[in-house]
This record gives sequence, C-alpha cells and structure tokens, in this order.
Amino acid sequence: MSEHGRRRRHRTVDRVVWILEAAARAPGGVTVAEVARTVGAPASSVQDLVNGLVATGFLLEQHGRFRLGPAPHVLNLIAGRAVPRIGQAELNELSRVAGTPVLLTVRVGLDAVHLARGGEDEIPRLVPLADGHFARPLLRTAAGRLLLAFTDEAERRGLLDELARHDPEAVAEFHSALPAIRASRISRSEGLADPEVSALAIPVTDGPVVTGALALIHRRRGRSERLSLDRAAARLLAHIQEGRT
Repeated sequence: MSEHGRRRRHRTVDRVVWILEAAARAPGGVTVAEVARTVGAPASSVQDLVNGLVATGFLLEQHGRFRLGPAPHVLNLIAGRAVPRIGQAELNELSRVAGTPVLLTVRVGLDAVHLARGGEDEIPRLVPLADGHFARPLLRTAAGRLLLAFTDEAERRGLLDELARHDPEAVAEFHSALPAIRASRISRSEGLADPEVSALAIPVTDGPVVTGALALIHRRRGRSERLSLDRAAARLLAHIQEGRT
C-alpha cells in the first residue's frame, strides 16, 4: 500500500463523474430522472449533486435538461497543456509516416481513453471505441501501460494497489515489465485487450512531462507484427524528432 493509501472509489465522486459523462455524451442534455436511473441513485440525491454542478459551472441547464458547462474547459486552460494537443491533420500525417493507424491516448484515473485517431483503422470494431472515447483498462492496453509507467511514482503505487484488487496477475506482469518500459520509453500489448490486436505505444511529451501516448495498432497475426510495429515506431520517432530540430 502506498503512503497515501489505496486509491479507493468514492460513491459521491463516482456519481458526480457519471453525471458529467452522461451530460457530455448526450447532445441534447440529460434529465435528473435519466441520470438517476443510470447511476442507480434516488432522484433527490442526484438533484442535489446536479444543483451543485450547475452552481459551479460544470453543468448548464436548459428546459429541464443538463449539458456539460464551461468549467472543465476552464480548468484545463488554467492547467496549461495538461492534455496533449495534436490536430487531426497532424495525426493523419503521423499515421501516414508510421504506416499504421495512430491513437492519441491519455490516462483518466484507472483507465486509458483515446482522444482522437489518425489514419484508417484496419480493425473496424475498434473505431467506435476510439471515436466514442470509451474507457479501457490501463493494464490491458499498450498506451495505458506506458502512461502508468510514467505516472508519478507515489501515484503509481496507489493506482497499482487498487488495480491489484481486480487484476493481480496483470499488476505482477506490469511490475516485471516496468523497468524496460521506462528505459525504452516504449510499451507493447500482444493481444492483452483484444486477441486480434498488436499495439505499441510511445510517449507524447510537454517538455519533460509525459502528457499522453501515441498507440500504433496492427492486426495480430504473428511475430511479423512486432517487427512491423518496431519499424513504424522508429519512423514515427524520427519524424517527431526531426520536427523538433
């Protein structure tokens, strides 16, 4: 257990997050009743949380429906470049250079979330996961493992303590791989999340800080995919380095 204790879920925090995500995913907003059914909580409790979120700018109300407010965006502006900013045209160019689809990914708590993708995905069922920004388990994706490896050490210990409650084998394997991931600044997944998918991830940085990951995706057929992804990563890293010089 880390010095800060386990990173346990908190019911009220979970409900707030679920409310914000429900509002973000609904173009026309959501009602209190709809949210209450989603989170399995009394409407009165949800109404109290919604009222507080409206009062602080995290939600906006219109005709009894609630949508995401400006506060999350303002917090990101205050934090600076906390979220990697890579435009669609640049992502498409990175995909062209690599010769594979490219997914821009960040860590959100115990999950990896794809912000955007470049290129044509050769595995169609992965497209809605990326375009819908659905959470994926950190230790079951190449990008998630890379992001966890470069998380602050004390924070990483707490996250791994919590992850060990649900997937101790994955945590043990990650501990073994951690030194190599940090040394090479590359992480791999050979069918961890999907038996048909090979992936390799490299970091996106803001100065010395790793703010995200670029995941390169290939259909898994054998050892040849590892070599293909290695070459793709080498091309991509050289391209990125050239752009910085």
